[in-house]
Amino acid sequence: MSIHEDENLLLQSIYGEYQGLLRRIAKTLHVPDMELDDVVQETFIAYFENYSLSWSDTRKKGMLIKILKRKSIDCLRKNGHYEKVSLDEDDAVNEVAMLTRYVVTDPLDVILGEEALLKITREISNMRDEWKEMAVLYFLEQLTIPEICEILKIPGTVCRSRIYRTRVCLKKILGPNFDI
Repeated sequence: MSIHEDENLLLQSIYGEYQGLLRRIAKTLHVPDMELDDVVQETFIAYFENYSLSWSDTRKKGMLIKILKRKSIDCLRKNGHYEKVSLDEDDAVNEVAMLTRYVVTDPLDVILGEEALLKITREISNMRDEWKEMAVLYFLEQLTIPEICEILKIPGTVCRSRIYRTRVCLKKILGPNFDI
């Protein structure tokens, strides 16, 4: 067998092993059925073009899932299915209450968590617009700097500067108990 044939077999085995999992994850991320195959294919293409085929299974799987999540977000944005992040206090409290029911058992933790989220949400909504964008994109959505630069059409130095200023502002407002 030639090196090219070996590589093709390796690509096919990776695809065969992970495509079902990636399709299920994409469905849970609300990718429309019509876009499902495209998002999964784009995920594999991005992986094959940029990452090693000889990584451990765990590392391959992790990277494929990470790429899939980004591709799913891109798909939802492109198709106008992207959910808005609400800075409304009532919405934030309701979401925290629902989530903490499943995660936290100590009522004090629930109360403190709701108060912290309300304070963070209130402070983000009072920030300058460009800092507010950074807080949502970088800290809440956890997008990478290159992704933020592409979305906002700004250079990397401007992006890093805004992230830094946003972090300083949040630390000053929220105090030493909050690690940002």
